[in-house]
Amino acid sequence: KQWYQRRVAITAGGARANKTRSDMFDVEYQRSPVVHYAAVSSIDSSHKMAVMSMMWLPDTIEVARMGVPVENKTQASCQLITVGVDGNVMFWDIRLQKSTTTGLGGLGGGRKEKESTGDKSSIPATFSHLDLQWKPINVVPLTKLTGPGLHPGVTLSISQQLQNIKGRMQNLVLGNPPLIHRTNSSTTRQRPVEVEGVNTKFFAGTEDGYLIYTDWKAEKDPESGKLVSSKPAYCISSHAGPVHCLLRSPFYNHIIMSVGGWSLSIWKEGESEILQTSRSPVKFTAASWSLTRPGVFFIGREDGNIDVWDLMDRSHEPSMSQNISSSAITALEPYKVSSKQILLGVGDNFGTLHILEVPWSLRQPSPNELHSMAAYFDRECSRIDYYKDRDANRSQGGGDTGPTIPGVLETDEEEEERLKKSFNNYLNLEKDFLVKLGLKGQDDPVDLLH
Repeated sequence: KQWYQRRVAITAGGARANKTRSDMFDVEYQRSPVVHYAAVSSIDSSHKMAVMSMMWLPDTIEVARMGVPVENKTQASCQLITVGVDGNVMFWDIRLQKSTTTGLGGLGGGRKEKESTGDKSSIPATFSHLDLQWKPINVVPLTKLTGPGLHPGVTLSISQQLQNIKGRMQNLVLGNPPLIHRTNSSTTRQRPVEVEGVNTKFFAGTEDGYLIYTDWKAEKDPESGKLVSSKPAYCISSHAGPVHCLLRSPFYNHIIMSVGGWSLSIWKEGESEILQTSRSPVKFTAASWSLTRPGVFFIGREDGNIDVWDLMDRSHEPSMSQNISSSAITALEPYKVSSKQILLGVGDNFGTLHILEVPWSLRQPSPNELHSMAAYFDRECSRIDYYKDRDANRSQGGGDTGPTIPGVLETDEEEEERLKKSFNNYLNLEKDFLVKLGLKGQDDPVDLLH
């Protein structure tokens, strides 16, 4: 569900057969081509259930053994991440490895599989070294914080802005594959240098509606001293259904939108929810941020409608809703043609692609919208911190404790005495107010109840 940017002939895809494939095809067909995969991962080392989502790592870093981020000296994106319903997040490298090493959550080695199916006579041998021998270099389990087992993963989001594969990756297709095959080059013989300051934490959305914030980098067990997979920093049940989308704002990298079930939430990385909508009468199935307006995003629904949210206008309901199809919206992808034209690609459950043009009011940002939305998110975070501190003080019996509730019921006489006292206080306040207005003297009596 991406707009065509350049001629890139390498793609990766997950399968219901729980394997990862590296496909090579030419996009310059007059009709939809028949795509033959060039390599399929080792069955024994792959996901044990369906692969739900995947993404390429940016070309600035690589992930080494134990999840350590190292410098990418080739400046080519050669690693990808997959997440499956089996509860594992796997890191893959399309280059030839001296020895296959899985991470701490590794699924173990397996038999060497020699035969492959399918007619691949027209596919270059660039990835023949991977076919049926491709294994993940690191595996991160989505561990449950309470009880045994793993959360079934659906989607994920890392902190760095993902980039499309650079044009230099075309060399792999044009018959110049040194970045993949030169495992004995001086680049690979050098000890990899860990990159400092890289945020290795990521979000994962699950099939049971949880949002998990965890780290792909291994941590040292304080008891055994061994490196073990990191436990999630937090795991929150945020949606009453699978989390379909985890999208970072194109304007604020620390702002994430999660969509699933009948609601959507906006989060600040490392903190709790900033915004959560009320339950919608219809399930949400897709989402996308606006490319030009920080406060606008689009939500696809199961009934074929698209909700347009404008947080500069209102935050409790969508600003408008437009019917697009009679079936569920499955994909939303914006594309900026120019400063005066933005398109929105919409896919539905019938397999139909709709191309919409975003109107001027939804593509032209208002003055200072970028700073206004940043201030809005900061205010919401401050408000949440205030309530957290207040609740903590109340639980400790100090600070703002609020009104006290009597431990036992009052008698009729006690209740009458309390009401008299309250009414007399009101009469005294009324007299002070009238004195300030000059309507009564300071010595005028007050008819108090006795």
